[in-house]
Amino acid sequence: MLNLYPDNISTNLIVPISHDKTLTIFEWFFHDMTSSKVEERIQRAIAFSDEVQQEDIGLCENVQRGLHSATYDRGRYSVKRENGVHHFHMLLGESSPNLSVSHKDRTD
Repeated sequence: MLNLYPDNISTNLIVPISHDKTLTIFEWFFHDMTSSKVEERIQRAIAFSDEVQQEDIGLCENVQRGLHSATYDRGRYSVKRENGVHHFHMLLGESSPNLSVSHKDRTD
């Protein structure tokens, strides 16, 4: 993943470790390294990224718990929460005829 910010660019490489675990490698690239406030700016950017990642970890852990619950049954995308993901997958399917993508309407 490539993240563009006003004062830096960061990359996130997601490496699958197993079926339920990944390793994320972050790298940041800053410009204007001669500024007197560079170190403070870098620390703030990394701290903000870490805060977001900690929130994402909690969300992912909750999703995984839900996927392993006895009441979970796979299904279509959530209309309220996954319309962007659904749209992307439809575009991907249209541009890649070898992929199997369902074009059925969502009803949840």
